[in-house]
Amino acid sequence: MVKIEDVDSRIQALILNNIRTCWLIRDEKTILIESGFPVETPTLVSGLEKLSLTPKDIDFLALTHVHIDHAGGAGNLAQANPHLKIFVHAMGAKHLINPVKLIDSVKRAYGKNFSAVGAMEAISSEMIRPVTTGDTIDLGNTQLEVYYTPGHAKHHVVYFDRTSESIFSGDALGSKYKNLPNFVLSPPADYNKELAKKSIDLIKDLKPKRINFTHCGAYDLDGDDDFYENLKAKHDRWNRCILEIVKEDRQLNSDEVFKKFLEKIPELKNYPGQFFSFNLSVNGILLYLKKSGRL
Repeated sequence: MVKIEDVDSRIQALILNNIRTCWLIRDEKTILIESGFPVETPTLVSGLEKLSLTPKDIDFLALTHVHIDHAGGAGNLAQANPHLKIFVHAMGAKHLINPVKLIDSVKRAYGKNFSAVGAMEAISSEMIRPVTTGDTIDLGNTQLEVYYTPGHAKHHVVYFDRTSESIFSGDALGSKYKNLPNFVLSPPADYNKELAKKSIDLIKDLKPKRINFTHCGAYDLDGDDDFYENLKAKHDRWNRCILEIVKEDRQLNSDEVFKKFLEKIPELKNYPGQFFSFNLSVNGILLYLKKSGRL
């Protein structure tokens, strides 16, 4: 199921299955930001059709990073539109060209649920345009500024639209579903707490009035002056809790750590629909703590 929401005169949200948002900006050039899971391409295409568009009408695809829920449909869109230009950080580009390692990682993370995600299709290197801080995507009257924001993933970027003063944040600012709190997103294998907090500060300094979350939809920051500090505090709290759990009993497996994590932050038990995401985040923090020498 896809829902279309008009955000402003240029920007529309294509919300896939109430979980992932792909963003459409129409100017002299048309750009799609994010592409959902591979299996969601038909849903995304149906959303485009509701807007009287097809994949061939999309000039550019911009990816915040190449995790499967953000970049999974890119190969399918590339097959449908050989003229598509795809923007991604250079460290992520290689996984679009040869997605074997990425697919193996997804299989480990999703296990028996992999079939509900699907496998990425490879993309020709000629279609890919690496981007990082200082780059701008010219759509006509709209200029999307690119900023490198590691922490969630080492190849993560965000896109800032000064016209609407809004940021397309990918996972750099966690998730913010309607009527739910803002949650940390810290999956393996690249999560780094210190870099994630620096990226949050970078985005804060841009002074966006709106965050366009991939998970999920537009969020107006008006009146939420503590958003960034609260999110950084959550990164610290989640890391601190997991460190305490493991130091108390180093023989615990990851499932046991997750169970104790929910006991230490009991308010998270109110959101069972987020448990898969929370579990990934716990595993990402565990790996970060080991890499940083704290465990």
